[in-house]
Amino acid sequence: MGFKRIAYVTMVMAHKDLLDFWKAKMLVVAFTLFPIVMMAIFGYMFPSITSANPYAGKFSSPYGRLPIAIVNEDGGRAGEEIADRFAQLASSTGLFEVRDFASLEAAKERMTEGKLKGVLVIPQGFTESLSSGRQAILTIIVDDTNPQAASSIFGQASSLVRIISEGVAASRISGLGAGADPMALLEPIGLERRPFVRGSATTFQFLAPGFMALTVTLGTLSGLAATISREKEQGTLDGIMVSPVPRYTVVVSKVLAQTVRGMIQSFIILAVSMLFFGVRVYGSPLLMVLTMFLAVLSFSGIGIIITAISGEQETAMTSLMLINMPMTFLSNVVFPIEQLPWWLQVVGKSLPLYYSADALRKIIVLNAQIHHIAPDLIVLALYSLLTLSAAIPIFVRSVSR
Repeated sequence: MGFKRIAYVTMVMAHKDLLDFWKAKMLVVAFTLFPIVMMAIFGYMFPSITSANPYAGKFSSPYGRLPIAIVNEDGGRAGEEIADRFAQLASSTGLFEVRDFASLEAAKERMTEGKLKGVLVIPQGFTESLSSGRQAILTIIVDDTNPQAASSIFGQASSLVRIISEGVAASRISGLGAGADPMALLEPIGLERRPFVRGSATTFQFLAPGFMALTVTLGTLSGLAATISREKEQGTLDGIMVSPVPRYTVVVSKVLAQTVRGMIQSFIILAVSMLFFGVRVYGSPLLMVLTMFLAVLSFSGIGIIITAISGEQETAMTSLMLINMPMTFLSNVVFPIEQLPWWLQVVGKSLPLYYSADALRKIIVLNAQIHHIAPDLIVLALYSLLTLSAAIPIFVRSVSR
């Protein structure tokens, strides 16, 4: 066969493949939207770098108005003044939304529920230390489920405390005496960071639960798409559907198989994280199992619906990729969701992956109990109920055509 003939046949075959691609309208839509969605997400995900001048009220921060608490255990005049000054600076700079709490335990309870990102504690004896010329120490406890955001919160709080401290130092310089403490004069107020749970503030403590939730997501969606599409193309699904069993049992069997696979992979990730990266589990393993089970159910319904309406395997896999990739970056798995624009945060918090990762992170890092993660579990249960209720009739209808 001559070169011209080979080139002609090659072009004809390529043309046929492109025509087949064009006829699969759902595949064309997913194929076109994928790069657009990904570039839009990355374009808004990383905040622009701004100039920072704390003394002029300008701070370079990817986060804005994060909720933190102030707990004043001191009760003295200086403690009250520092609390008021810190709240004033936090409001004027737009860094924090400050809330007053009567006790540290109440504030930590709200942090476990995800309603606070940090707690600034003015300890007992603060006023006495400051009035006697010694350095007075403030303590901040940050949400260790997100080390990146926690470090940013500590840095921002340190900047505000430093501004307050320098104001106090300026008023003391004139009274310098022979026995004065130089540190108390230069930095009369210090800030120390204390972890929420001892030993929990590591980056992988944040990543491991997210990767577990992500593995459940990707494994469930891609596994369902592959197995259902393959059986439809091979014709084995038709044989199963005409067998004397209820058709919904086919869906249940697929979901059960993916549940077992997804949970095995997730616990492999957890085991590797604990053995090689120092991850510690502070919460209940049973709560982890419950969370992952609900996560698998919620993703299973989505996977079955997309696979049922896609037809062939390539369309199903491309459509699922259009969901998987944005969900990975918007659901607080790899990047903190707080650094996204508000409307992308709304999108991220509408996805089940956000709630499964949030619940797992609270269990593993903060030793959360079931009442702390109840909102996450309720959302996952509702997702499971709604998507599976829609998936079964859609699946039966698609294989009956």
